[in-house]
Amino acid sequence: MSLPRALCSGLVALLLLVGSSAGARAQGSPSIDIRVTAQSYPPLVAVRNVLAENDYDELLRNGFPVRMHIRAELWTVGRYFDDVRGRVEWDVILQYNVVEKSYEVARLVGDRVTALGSYRYFADARAASELAYLPALPAPKRGQKGYVLVQAGVQALEVTDLDELERWLRGEARPAVRGKRSPASALTRGVRTLASRILGAEVRQLEARSPTLVF
Repeated sequence: MSLPRALCSGLVALLLLVGSSAGARAQGSPSIDIRVTAQSYPPLVAVRNVLAENDYDELLRNGFPVRMHIRAELWTVGRYFDDVRGRVEWDVILQYNVVEKSYEVARLVGDRVTALGSYRYFADARAASELAYLPALPAPKRGQKGYVLVQAGVQALEVTDLDELERWLRGEARPAVRGKRSPASALTRGVRTLASRILGAEVRQLEARSPTLVF
């Protein structure tokens, strides 16, 4: 029995990726930019150059969405131990729309979805994913010493996430890891799992901390 053309293309792309990912080179050094002072709070956070490799473009074009998860925390300096006083987490999701031949970018904060645009070129979509965000961290007390800690990671969406994401993009559901999956062949699930494993072996994990400030 012959495989669907789209699935064959996905398999070919994944095989090429396995052979070429070791030689991929980033266009810039991945980094987290935290812009904060005692007078300009909450901080502006931007994650740069994490998607600056061709393998992500290949995966997106073959139906594998990519998620960048960011967590920002406010820490206060104690006499003996530092304490976390607030935390905000959000996701930036990229997916390729085969029909429109465009890259869709969105930011998810809790149940709130903000579209960051639809782009013809991957470079433009990547730039949109790097837009600075102002997380709603709680304000520290006046006179307290503290700092902002930010962590970021990029991975392929889990197999159980993919169908839910597709429904959300069609306006049928919000993105979540719950509910029934739409029917999929064992082979399709296997290809998706392979994509997750490929990226899982190369998940980018970043961490950055702001200078200690007196608020």
